[in-house]
Amino acid sequence: MFRTGRSLRIQTLAFNWNSGGSKRFNHFIITDKFGTLREQYHTPKYPIVLCHGFSGFDKLTFFQNFEIVDKYLVKNDGSKRILGFELDYWRGIGIALSKLGAKVLVAQVPPFGTIRDRAEILESFLELQCQQLKDMSDDKINFPIKLNLISHSMGGLDSRYLISKLQNNGPNKKYHVVSLTTIATPHRGSEVADFFYELVQTVPILKHVAPQALFDLTTTSMIKFNKEIVDDPTVEYFSYGAKFNPKLFNIFYSTWYLMKYRIGLRLKRNQIKLAPKLNIDNDGLVSVTSAKWGNYLGTLDQVDHLDLINWTSTIRSTLDKFVFKRKPKFNAIALYLDIADNLAKRGY
Repeated sequence: MFRTGRSLRIQTLAFNWNSGGSKRFNHFIITDKFGTLREQYHTPKYPIVLCHGFSGFDKLTFFQNFEIVDKYLVKNDGSKRILGFELDYWRGIGIALSKLGAKVLVAQVPPFGTIRDRAEILESFLELQCQQLKDMSDDKINFPIKLNLISHSMGGLDSRYLISKLQNNGPNKKYHVVSLTTIATPHRGSEVADFFYELVQTVPILKHVAPQALFDLTTTSMIKFNKEIVDDPTVEYFSYGAKFNPKLFNIFYSTWYLMKYRIGLRLKRNQIKLAPKLNIDNDGLVSVTSAKWGNYLGTLDQVDHLDLINWTSTIRSTLDKFVFKRKPKFNAIALYLDIADNLAKRGY
């Protein structure tokens, strides 16, 4: 059973946005809604697919099964011990969703692939997994199997491409996406990608090693992407963004200021003066403005890009408790359980 959650405090600002012809929404700043776990969450009806971002993975195992020490790795039953450790992109998130009772699929696509390449691999993964779900089920399951996609960062762009270009491009599909929830996805590109792409153009040797995905994530590339990749009316789109005030020890300290500077230049060039503070808000890699798509569910306050996948939870909790003498205001597990709860309440 999940622990009782603390009180909810949300600040709202009168700000509307139209996400590329999609739904209009208000701008919410979420401060401590996800500070702790609630007592109860509802379980989604359809499987959840977790889609990772740029340079991501599902799970990595380091230093596994050295041949030189093989004889020390054999258990009594003859199986091998694993020497080393594992790194999970979705740190504890998939486990928490599974404990809730949800069927969870963790996708793995090329970490530095283009959006198109990653989306095609994602489709192959979904087709295979849905076939296995049908084969292993005692109940009669008919294709296509309905799915909920939850995507972090670039994973949201892969998912949108999949929905728009692949899932309806032929008969006998084994899956159908009914909802997509994106978390800090650069729907309008990232100024950090702009900077590094421009840098690559000035250093010839970098052109041979820089991945094409870097260009895919630029603000210029995403203008074209959003014109060609249209929303599917049979799919419900949700999104979250995040922002924080950088401290010197934060891994995104430099990129936060880089984004602020480049966003400011663009606003000045386009003579945009409306709500400048809102325009420069970002999580170190993706601006709040860029993260909005479909039904925008809010901006997570004082949360950076890695906080969103629970990589920094232990450090954050320790600093909050012992340095700042305060209760943590963000728990990534609580965010994803709430996303699942939202899907369940909407019949997904």
